[in-house]
Amino acid sequence: MDLAGARGQPVVAPAEGTVSFAGVVAGMPVVSIDHGDGLVSSFEPVRTRVHRGQAVLGGAVLGELVGFGPGSHCLPVVCLHWGTRREGVYIDPLELVGAEPGPAVLLPHRPLPWFRAGTGSFW
Repeated sequence: MDLAGARGQPVVAPAEGTVSFAGVVAGMPVVSIDHGDGLVSSFEPVRTRVHRGQAVLGGAVLGELVGFGPGSHCLPVVCLHWGTRREGVYIDPLELVGAEPGPAVLLPHRPLPWFRAGTGSFW
């Protein structure tokens, strides 16, 4: 899920857990939280304030949103990618915060002419 934000905006843990990863993957700063029972949330691009093994509560600041590069499908806005897996299978991350899950749409890495980035609109 991509959430519009602003550079420097705090990124918070959606629920309590333990930081299972805080580092760089393919040039992108990532932080992952293991919530237990096979549930893991990952966020990017985040300049982290936490370290691997650290316990965090829901609402704890994990770091700051830094934004993707010029090839981002979110442009012209900055966005936070939030992925959540249960036993390795991606689920709607809104389930973690008690929101009603909705349809999920996986976008390609490159922008498509029929998708208006940053608007959530397909036309």
